[in-house]
Amino acid sequence: MWNWLGAALLALGAGAPAAPVVVVTAYDFAFKAPDSLPAGVATLRLVNRGAESHQLVLMRLDDTTSVERAMRALANDESSIPGMHAASGIESAAPGASNETSIVLRAGHYVMICELPSTDHRAHVKKGMLHALTVSSRDAAPDTALPASVATVRLTDYHIELSAPLRPGTRLVRVENDGQYRHHLIVARVLHNATLAEIDEWDGVSKPAPLQTIGGASALDPGYASVTALRVTPGRYILACILNGGPAHKMHYQLGMETETVVR
Repeated sequence: MWNWLGAALLALGAGAPAAPVVVVTAYDFAFKAPDSLPAGVATLRLVNRGAESHQLVLMRLDDTTSVERAMRALANDESSIPGMHAASGIESAAPGASNETSIVLRAGHYVMICELPSTDHRAHVKKGMLHALTVSSRDAAPDTALPASVATVRLTDYHIELSAPLRPGTRLVRVENDGQYRHHLIVARVLHNATLAEIDEWDGVSKPAPLQTIGGASALDPGYASVTALRVTPGRYILACILNGGPAHKMHYQLGMETETVVR
């Protein structure tokens, strides 16, 4: 299953002030989103009005590239796009649903993209699902403290560590990339008592599906972190990274970035 999807590309915490909510609406295949935002912590809410699942990945551009070049390269699926840094976002929102992730927006230029595959196996970004965003500096120092969380998911090369068990409800979970390579986090509920082997062998199409993705954090480069809201009920869940890259040239779950947790 992870090969199929990856190849196409994946109680609330308290204590910190509530970050401003930025609504991004996803359609088939476009974003409705602000063109500019102030620097600081923001909670991104992805509302899916399309017929397919969508995600929101924020790519931060450095001084070596431009918005025009980055958007052209992303739409053309160029194999190597320098000057872009994955700053996280929302891994997935099902049709008619919404999910939230809080991130630190640094001043500069960004491109919002959706890399999920369509029914014809083309990535949504290649169908025009990208949007430019400018983040402006504030007069005062921007807030950089992410919301408090009930647990932390630490991503390394190649391991996923959950710091504490999750309880039923909507939970804020911090996701941080402490590795040397880009990672992301998919959180999926296991269905029909499926085993890890059955999930790994699933083709992504056959029914009944052995799992249902509920959310997670989209791609983060090393050193980036975000806080994602997960709505969980009692049951078994899989946490995984299905990106590839690195010296082994394998999917990251095949190298150990796949773990199971039980919500009670």
